[in-house]
Amino acid sequence: MLKRLWLIFGPILVAVVMILAVILLSPISHKKHDLFEEKRAAVASSAIVFKNAGLKNQALSDPNHRFVPFFGSSEWQRFDEMHPSVLAAAYHRDYTPFLLGMKGTESLTQYFGMQQIKPQLKNKQAVFVVSPQWFVKEGQMPQAFEHYYAGDQAYEFLMTQTGSKAEQYAAKRFLAMMPESPMTKMMKKVAKSEKLSTLDRNELKFLKHLSQREDNIFDGLQIKDNYSKKVLPKTQKLPQKYDIDVLSQKASALGKAHTKNNPYGILDKFYTKRVAGQLAELKESQKDYDYLKSPEYGDFQLVLDEFAKENTSVMFVIPPVNQKWQNYTGLSQEMYEKTVAKIKYQLTSQGFNRIADLSECGGNPYFMQDTIHLGWNGWLAFDQAVAPFLTQKQTQPSYEINNHFLSQTWANQTDIYR
Repeated sequence: MLKRLWLIFGPILVAVVMILAVILLSPISHKKHDLFEEKRAAVASSAIVFKNAGLKNQALSDPNHRFVPFFGSSEWQRFDEMHPSVLAAAYHRDYTPFLLGMKGTESLTQYFGMQQIKPQLKNKQAVFVVSPQWFVKEGQMPQAFEHYYAGDQAYEFLMTQTGSKAEQYAAKRFLAMMPESPMTKMMKKVAKSEKLSTLDRNELKFLKHLSQREDNIFDGLQIKDNYSKKVLPKTQKLPQKYDIDVLSQKASALGKAHTKNNPYGILDKFYTKRVAGQLAELKESQKDYDYLKSPEYGDFQLVLDEFAKENTSVMFVIPPVNQKWQNYTGLSQEMYEKTVAKIKYQLTSQGFNRIADLSECGGNPYFMQDTIHLGWNGWLAFDQAVAPFLTQKQTQPSYEINNHFLSQTWANQTDIYR
């Protein structure tokens, strides 16, 4: 019976395997640039795009259109008329934000994602939103890291490792997130500053090739069309000429129109779905929150180390929290201010001096869309800081990386930073 089945289905199986082998092992052909598809990918804000090296490389290397990586997390999905992608499209800026981040994409996730686009970061510009809320005691959640992880992030990291302290730290953090990964053995070598063998490197080259083929095959699938549905329609609602006074009036009007059912300045839909049903339970719920001690500080240092290696000129944006909501939930203002000071010290002491600190603006009218995310006037303030950075000539920064910021001592330091 088995022999008969093999005679019937064996040739078909062999043919399928051979076809797959040809597809996966054949030379990789570079696709032509398609600006519309690249713009769709830039605002898709999805795990598929975040993990797909081909999609990111395609846009960020387009010689005829300038895409700039905007690193962050869930704020990118808060589309309104003042969202940076909408403003860039409406006013025909010479750059288009390529949004990299969703809920759970914190520093470690961003660092490994950056491994896929290092040539596109070299001597270029970037924007990085760093939220104090990332710096919790537990740090990056393994489930979130794994959700946004793609194999070639590790392949690229391993193939270019040099034995640095940052790479050792990154390998240890990777092992903490994914201890059962197929890359565990090689990551352990890097964590111990051991060199990879020739066999290891040949395996990585093969795996990288397979990953690139997979990216090319599936890169057009399941990309949300936020560009046509959420960006372009909103550009039509803005004044034809960029006028900050007119835009501020419109932003305030939009904020007022969409925050009518609560006293906290929170988007009506968000308040109804996420807050109203548990309002009593949330009172004073954040009084014990502490962002001063966290492994996130070491993970954030990895990002800074990568930017320094690629000589990337970066604007960092520190968003605020909703002041009215902060008062209701009891989040410590002193702790929050110290967290911001700690983040800024880690940046400025190493030469990362371009910082848009919006942390004190959480009480401004219609600055926030919900409890922690920018909206309306907040996005306008973001744009007022970021657009000049990207459109006006900038001096090249000089970085001095300090590995002390990878230490447990720094992660737990809570005193004043000078």
